[in-house]
Amino acid sequence: MTALVAKRAFLSSLTCPAQGWYEQHADGETPGHGLTWRFWFGREFERRALEWLGSGLSLPRAPQELAIAATTAALANPDNERMFQATFSSRGMVARADAVRRTVGGLELFEIKASKSPEHTNAIRDDHLADAAYTYCVAAGAGTQISRVFLVMINREFVLDGQHELFSIVDVTAPVRALATAFAATARSVVPAVTGDARPDATLIHACKDCPYFASECVGRDVPDPLFLLPRLSAKKFEELRKYERISRLPANVALTPPQKRVADVTCTGKPQHDPKGLGRLDDVVWPARYLDFEAVMPPIPWFAAAPPFDAVPFQYSLHTKDWADAEPTHTEFLAAHEGDWRRELVEHLLDDLGDSGSIIVYSSYEKTRLNGLAALFPDLGPRCEAVVARLFDLEKVFVEGYWHPGFAGRTSIKKVLPVLVPDLSYADMPVNNGDDALGLFALMRVGMIPADEIPAQRQRLLAYCQLDTLAMVRLHAAALELRASLATH
Repeated sequence: MTALVAKRAFLSSLTCPAQGWYEQHADGETPGHGLTWRFWFGREFERRALEWLGSGLSLPRAPQELAIAATTAALANPDNERMFQATFSSRGMVARADAVRRTVGGLELFEIKASKSPEHTNAIRDDHLADAAYTYCVAAGAGTQISRVFLVMINREFVLDGQHELFSIVDVTAPVRALATAFAATARSVVPAVTGDARPDATLIHACKDCPYFASECVGRDVPDPLFLLPRLSAKKFEELRKYERISRLPANVALTPPQKRVADVTCTGKPQHDPKGLGRLDDVVWPARYLDFEAVMPPIPWFAAAPPFDAVPFQYSLHTKDWADAEPTHTEFLAAHEGDWRRELVEHLLDDLGDSGSIIVYSSYEKTRLNGLAALFPDLGPRCEAVVARLFDLEKVFVEGYWHPGFAGRTSIKKVLPVLVPDLSYADMPVNNGDDALGLFALMRVGMIPADEIPAQRQRLLAYCQLDTLAMVRLHAAALELRASLATH
């Protein structure tokens, strides 16, 4: 029996049939802590939303054949007013509705989204509408009469212990019906293409930029200089350049922005470029220099009183200090207990560790945003936080404005710059090696999803990861100073 096409593969195929085919045939991936956390809060929000909708019949999710049969039987019983996890199949596709409710005019379909409700009904995200439309399409194809479609979302006015309830419901019947009609027509070609043995032909399109298969499996494989290395490449500009396919094929007189031109030049020549004025930013550093990195989590359902959904909560920082350029760095750090409310403790520790003098070196504007948020949260500490913000020095701007290397692949993130300038320092073998997994691991501790006997070791992994972030800045700063000195002698 040919496998039924699921939502992810179908919707991906609307953008690119090849991507839909890869999604249909891909092996399941082992999720990291970041993805595991998103799965957890998605299920938790769904659980709470179903309770809010009222009591109903929970249907089996698997195996697929049983889930479909159980839904068919449940719908045939008029005593079942509300059903959860209803599975439908039609046109070679399968879909699961989070909840359905029987009405005189047919079934009401509910799609649960752990996202903030929109400010206006015409501002609903396209992917949310597409998700609901896919389910509508499959259910309607199975002969189910759908009367209305709703999104159940996080109420954007909600704060913990406030007056507004957690859930908001949005009627999306009209746009979902229109999309579902288009999906039904498209399914005739999509389903055989997605389920076939051979991958559909792939074409270079702007969406390839974010496709997980582009560089490893598809048209970007073994292409060292795809157009997407050009920074801020808009869809319109991509269409203008698409016929060239690669940066190395661009004509010399092609119109590019200055940053795009620099990336194109270093990519084609294989030689780095620099700008003395941009590297001159290094003179703005005041010693002693402190290198700061935060880790923060944004729980969809707030953890603290008066906090809104998705409020960014720093839970950890690392701080290296150098008294002068050639000094050995010292290190301090803070990692919150995953229970209780640690926010004020973190701020007070941080302010004491930072002292009152010297530059505070960060990488990007992330720390500035977090510090401004902490100043607003604790007004009595606001002046001290604002004084810290005034001392920030963004090391990334040195590379944005002063040095461009082909090995950066058109980017200036620390994960791109570090392997080129400090190749002996790497995140590769660390158990926690990215911010998404760091925040996911801490959040999973918070909600009790990490066994107690594993927590001490996991905390050490979080500390090691954050410490490497600030050590990386120490080493990059030193490398930039050496680079500037070397370039000045030539």
